[in-house]
Amino acid sequence: MKYAICNETFKDWEWERMLECIAALGYDGVEVAPFTLADKVTDIGDQRRRDLRHAAQRAGVPVVGLHWLLVSPEGLYVTTPDDAVRNRTADYFVDLVRFCADLGGELMVIGSPKQRNLLPGITKERALDYAAEVFSRALRSSFALSAG
Repeated sequence: MKYAICNETFKDWEWERMLECIAALGYDGVEVAPFTLADKVTDIGDQRRRDLRHAAQRAGVPVVGLHWLLVSPEGLYVTTPDDAVRNRTADYFVDLVRFCADLGGELMVIGSPKQRNLLPGITKERALDYAAEVFSRALRSSFALSAG
């Protein structure tokens, strides 16, 4: 079994210092909460992504994946009946898949509870349909990335 810890645990620490500490504690990897690095992952350029990945690899604690995916940017929601919000959320999941792959991660933990809770009047079945719509786009993107 391998163990990873979230970078959020080290709030406000410099990336390399955090990695050194994680390695010293004996963890095998780091899980990244995207909001700790930028409001939107699209604001993190290619060079910065490479730098983050290489620093993690050098420290011996590679990025295993992402979690707390929808803390930011604001206004995203998985189970909303609002088509525009669902479309923006699906688009952002595609951005998250790319970001995760760029960092070398292979896992994305869907764990932003407020962005997946049921809104008033939405049945569990309808919410599942909305969520399936959002996630299917991200899955297609991840397959395209792994094939390319």
